[in-house]
Amino acid sequence: MAFRVVMIESDIALSVKLNNLIVNKEGQDIWIPLDDISIIVIDNLKISITMRTLCALSENNIAMVTCNQKHLPSGLFTDFDNHSRASKVLKYQLKKDIGYFDELWKEIIIKKIENQLSVLKILELNELSILEMKEFAGEVVSGDRTNREAHAAKVYFNTLMNNSFSRGNEDILLNSGLDYAYAIIRAYIARLCVGYGLNTQIGIHHKSEYNRFNLVDDLLEPVRPIVDLYAYKLLDGEEYFKPEHRRKLVDFLNHKIKYQEKKMFICNMLEEYVEQFASLIMERRTGISYPDVNNYLGGGDEV
Repeated sequence: MAFRVVMIESDIALSVKLNNLIVNKEGQDIWIPLDDISIIVIDNLKISITMRTLCALSENNIAMVTCNQKHLPSGLFTDFDNHSRASKVLKYQLKKDIGYFDELWKEIIIKKIENQLSVLKILELNELSILEMKEFAGEVVSGDRTNREAHAAKVYFNTLMNNSFSRGNEDILLNSGLDYAYAIIRAYIARLCVGYGLNTQIGIHHKSEYNRFNLVDDLLEPVRPIVDLYAYKLLDGEEYFKPEHRRKLVDFLNHKIKYQEKKMFICNMLEEYVEQFASLIMERRTGISYPDVNNYLGGGDEV
């Protein structure tokens, strides 16, 4: 199982040799087995990479995230549905009706709101907001047609920060942290979906014809509050979004969480989570265990 998340910030050259990624820095080669790598984050505009390397990354289902001049993720390179049974899985995805996906979306949104209110509890924030979030969770209907998700998000983010908080405001430090972390987790889930033969364009709720990762964005929803909790603690009291913050957010995949009664790395939890969804779609199981923010154990000295 691939486990390494490789973050590259220096002006280097990337190539492959003997099934290894070769990182050439100042004339010195660093060899990393391709089988060990799950995702590469490139945060330097001067990095050079060979076409052969790109082909090797896709053949080994290694996702690559590219960052722009503001150090924020701007692109994602992944394998193009290279799975031996992709067509079989696709048939299962296509035969599910709207009602099936609406009920699944209801489950996802309930868990997302429950995780959000748990974040507010853990951070000991406004009790009235927590009670309001509980009401929203209890009001979610099939397909979330009453849009409890949006109502809950407004209360949640206003409480998490303040009444002027907006997820679209680039001047708020937490937004930069959340955008960065979400993009990394999104890329990782995309890689896993491809690995299990899932077509990422066929979403549960997200249906945009311009989004190749509709399914990824659906599966990401219950995970977002766990990211929120860590990013909030990491950036609380900070003035700028620094390289050390970006490195720690990438390392979030190596934090630990309790899932299915087992302690594991978040990257491994995400794999089990996606595998459960694939099995559910293929009618090999009847439900999914969603990640719970209360089971987040942290990383490094926090574990």
